[in-house]
Amino acid sequence: MKKALILTYYWPPGSGPGVQRWLKFCKYLPEFGWDTKVITVNNGSYPSVDSSLENDIPEGLEIHKTKTIEPFAIYNALRGKKGKSVEVALASVKGKQSPFSKFANYVRSNYFIPDARVGWNTYSFPKAIELIKKDRPDVIITTGPPHSTHLVGQRLHKMFDIPWVADFRDPWTTIYYNQFLLRTDSSIRKDKALEDLVLSEASALVTATPGMKAEYEERANSVQFLTNGFDQSDFPEDILPREETFTISYVGNFKPIQNIEILWQALKDLSTEGASLKLQITGNVAEEVSKSILTHGLDHMLEVLPFVPHHESIKRMMSAHMLLLPIPQDASSKLILTGKIFEYLATRRPILSIGPPHGNASSILDDCEKESMIDYKDLEGLKMQIKTQLDLWSSGQYEPISGNDNYTKYSRKGVTESLAQLLNTLVE
Repeated sequence: MKKALILTYYWPPGSGPGVQRWLKFCKYLPEFGWDTKVITVNNGSYPSVDSSLENDIPEGLEIHKTKTIEPFAIYNALRGKKGKSVEVALASVKGKQSPFSKFANYVRSNYFIPDARVGWNTYSFPKAIELIKKDRPDVIITTGPPHSTHLVGQRLHKMFDIPWVADFRDPWTTIYYNQFLLRTDSSIRKDKALEDLVLSEASALVTATPGMKAEYEERANSVQFLTNGFDQSDFPEDILPREETFTISYVGNFKPIQNIEILWQALKDLSTEGASLKLQITGNVAEEVSKSILTHGLDHMLEVLPFVPHHESIKRMMSAHMLLLPIPQDASSKLILTGKIFEYLATRRPILSIGPPHGNASSILDDCEKESMIDYKDLEGLKMQIKTQLDLWSSGQYEPISGNDNYTKYSRKGVTESLAQLLNTLVE
């Protein structure tokens, strides 16, 4: 068995695609000849927590948890809140801000570069050195965000001359929320210099979207696109819709950048026309999104449910009649490929997707012969797609299975095999 040392901030009991990506890689890598060790943080700052994911940690996996230094607990205390949980997608930096919020934004933007979790490096770096000296790995892997973790990989690679893979789940300097940070010109230059350093020195770069691969391939030694995916073992036997009302369901954190006005207008118009349906959101909803929904008078059809463990979220998806996939709306929306899309595909349910018709996500949907992506401004097209499924449901002709079998190529095990092939190439 070859050996990989993985540094990942996001790990159970944290939840979300960032956690599941490397949890699932660690689950399946041994089947392809790779043993893994993980360095992660103890009691990290997460938008949400799902302790049930700890049940998916492979038996015998060696995990080392370290301390960290983070500003979130202090920030929340000054706001009169307990703990160090992080608001959904930095919602607090967008829109109108109080003087204190502006000050906190400025400090976060200019004193914590590249990100506010850079304090973890103080502990993860010496722990990695300790483990490498005790049992030298064949490859080092770092995954970001937080992209500050890659700086540890760069130092270890230089110190020990071990192949190093930097995994980019999201962009670094071009991430959408950077436009809301109060960064100085010098901070922007420093952040870009750190990104350049990582891209130029990593033995290989892995990206979670083809758009990022295209963005970085001229600046990196080697770039490979490895999608997120779905784990078939997470899915129970097919559950037919159990909701008495036609239900459009969204499962996960609903961010401000996903607040697409034509969706709320379409639901309002259909309701005015006499349609009976329910919008069910499971998870954390940004305040801006909640206000938009209520402003459109949709409170009578809205059901917001609290965050649930991952296995329950799968059941929630499979009991819906349509699954809502709003692609974050910003300048780089064509490049966005959310982790959610793969589990949506695995449910086989019709998907109501709103975003760029020729983006990365729409290509995946087209490949699987799913419902077409609706443009951000196509109100009538959006209403028609909802009404088509609703009419089928009302007439008893609704079919919960849609699309072809191409979705199977996005299984976690299959993607892990591609990762193992890359690692084999590096060590050979």
